[in-house]
Amino acid sequence: MKRRLVENLGWKLLSLAVAAILWLTFVNSPDLVTSVTAPIEYMNVPADMELVLESPERVRLEVRGPAVRIHQVERATPPVVLDLAGLSGPCERTFSITAEQVKLPPGVVLVRAVPAHVHLRLELRMRRVVPVRPRIGEVPAGFRIESQQVEPPEVTVVGPESRVRRVEFVETDPVEPAPVAGEQVLRTHAFLRDPELRLESNGVLTVRIRLARQSGSAAGEGAVRE
Repeated sequence: MKRRLVENLGWKLLSLAVAAILWLTFVNSPDLVTSVTAPIEYMNVPADMELVLESPERVRLEVRGPAVRIHQVERATPPVVLDLAGLSGPCERTFSITAEQVKLPPGVVLVRAVPAHVHLRLELRMRRVVPVRPRIGEVPAGFRIESQQVEPPEVTVVGPESRVRRVEFVETDPVEPAPVAGEQVLRTHAFLRDPELRLESNGVLTVRIRLARQSGSAAGEGAVRE
């Protein structure tokens, strides 16, 4: 028995010394209060539903604990995790942010969260095909638009049902035709004004514009040449 106790005695004493130093450092470390900004994460979101957030996407956490632990939280702030298990179908829910939603290091306590509540809505995910309208900048002087066409002429908008139903059409980014008669092929992108919505495609579009000279402008140019 004695032999086992003294076996590797040096390593055992070193381990005890290190443990004692760490314990003393932790015990003697003064308590601090600080604020950190934490992201919000959501678990178990139903696959066919969309989150409509009515609160900030980040929360300010006021925490208290030993200085060594507080510095640990400042270096790697844990997220606030909200579990949506049990929610199904369109609904609204308010979550209170408590210590249960934040995995803090031992010895660190949550004093308060700002905001203290997160409100969200769950809506059905909807897809809707809508037409695309080109946004054409200033037409060059002396020219007129003879025809215009967008390819593809329609795109599919995806998002929460209430937001998708409001969309009647999607515009392109502005395109600026060059002062040249004939057809011009311009590449651009679809623009969605509602940040809650997205396109099912990459949003790359082609705008075909045909410009023609205005008759008065052509006659004026002929008079100058004479």
